[in-house]
Amino acid sequence: MDIFTTIKEFFGDNGALYLQALLVVGLGLVVLLIANAILKKRIKNLEEKSAGMDAKERIRSLPVLRFFQRIALPLLFLGIMSIGVEMVAFDERIRSTVRASFAILMTIIIVRSVNKGIELAFSRHFEKEYANHEQEKNLKPLLSLLKFILWIVGFVFLLANLGFNVTTAIAGLGVGGIAVAIAAQGILGDLFSYFVIFLDKPFALGDFIVFGDKLGVVEKIGIKSSRIRVLSGELLIISNSDLTSSRIHNYKQMKQRRVAFTIDVTYQTAQEHVEQIPSMIESIVESVETIDGVVFDRSHFQAFGNFSLVFETVYYVPSPDYKVYMDVQQEIYQKIYKTFNEKGIEFAYPTQKIYTVPERPSPV
Repeated sequence: MDIFTTIKEFFGDNGALYLQALLVVGLGLVVLLIANAILKKRIKNLEEKSAGMDAKERIRSLPVLRFFQRIALPLLFLGIMSIGVEMVAFDERIRSTVRASFAILMTIIIVRSVNKGIELAFSRHFEKEYANHEQEKNLKPLLSLLKFILWIVGFVFLLANLGFNVTTAIAGLGVGGIAVAIAAQGILGDLFSYFVIFLDKPFALGDFIVFGDKLGVVEKIGIKSSRIRVLSGELLIISNSDLTSSRIHNYKQMKQRRVAFTIDVTYQTAQEHVEQIPSMIESIVESVETIDGVVFDRSHFQAFGNFSLVFETVYYVPSPDYKVYMDVQQEIYQKIYKTFNEKGIEFAYPTQKIYTVPERPSPV
């Protein structure tokens, strides 16, 4: 004769069922408490050990242990409680109430566990060396949207488990969704524009872009809007649809900068100097010391201006940095100014010559 038969004879049928359920729940609770204490101690030791480490060197098992402590153990406890309730012959109303409570709690825990799992996989992927950390920042709003969708799906499944007819509700959501989509065309347009930015990558965080009459550095790309730090210092918040519908010049992606400038000299410049100016400028561009790799393209006597002889020069700076470009241009201008002063070549400025005709004597 086993222990359950003895309990049944001593307490009766109902008492035995209650006692069995209590033993199952009690033993399960003890096991889970012991497991929780072990996990808590292990997590504390790992947190102390990884406190002085860099983000890349931190112990990877720590998030997994936290996941089991906060999600798996409560889920197991609810499972044990559900088994205990099923073992006892409660009234149907009590069973329905308990089942509904368990369904709500289990739905919350399951959705949280799925969200935590996705978040853990997301963080694990971007801990790797080859991961694109700019892409990580762009994906965070999308991760939040995915979590919100999972909560909606979990809520629909909860209603189905509680006995509600979700088919009608889903159909209503479909019709309501169409109405909402019509009313929120701008928001949905910004959302789709966010996906365009994420997939097509016309720019990334930290890029210097020019669109319309605005220019600045991209600081944040959100689901509805992006934030641009313009040169004057203020933060420009612009909707994604307006941004993607504009012509965008991305200077961060520029490998080299093409520079063209003109110089005007007076018409009184000697012929030999006019012939030497292009080669003078070529030597100056090739002798730039600000940055290595400046490439001279051409320098020509371009045109006869209204008050000057016009020379056009083109060269390339091997850097997208605007400050580097300005430093190179400054060095070139200073050397040209110095060389022209030494050669006696005068720069032109707007001038006019007025010719007066002597007054003719009037006939007698």
